[in-house]
Amino acid sequence: MMRKIEVKIRQIIWAFKQSLNPTTYDLVIYKGKKYFIKSSLTGENIWNLFEKGEKEPTHYRVKGNDLKLIQSYKRFITVFKNDLLFQKQCWESIDYDNPIGTRLSYNNSEDIYYN
Repeated sequence: MMRKIEVKIRQIIWAFKQSLNPTTYDLVIYKGKKYFIKSSLTGENIWNLFEKGEKEPTHYRVKGNDLKLIQSYKRFITVFKNDLLFQKQCWESIDYDNPIGTRLSYNNSEDIYYN
């Protein structure tokens, strides 16, 4: 029972932190201009930037740290719910079986391990 409560708390904290990071189709500011982003598929937190209505990127492989995310309440809630649902559907049953005090099985794509 204690591990289930701990997993829920950790999932909420993880989803909150993830909601502060850019995701595909977010609106961002880069060098004073607004763009939509899509993953560059070349690494974690590396993005291609698109102007509204364009099919080809105007900037390739831009680091997420160079972008300013345009945050909105609706966007934050949507990303939070999606990330929380991901944790619940994909990892919750695995995490319940791990001992108290261990982290979630999934942190990001480069930080997955099984106990």
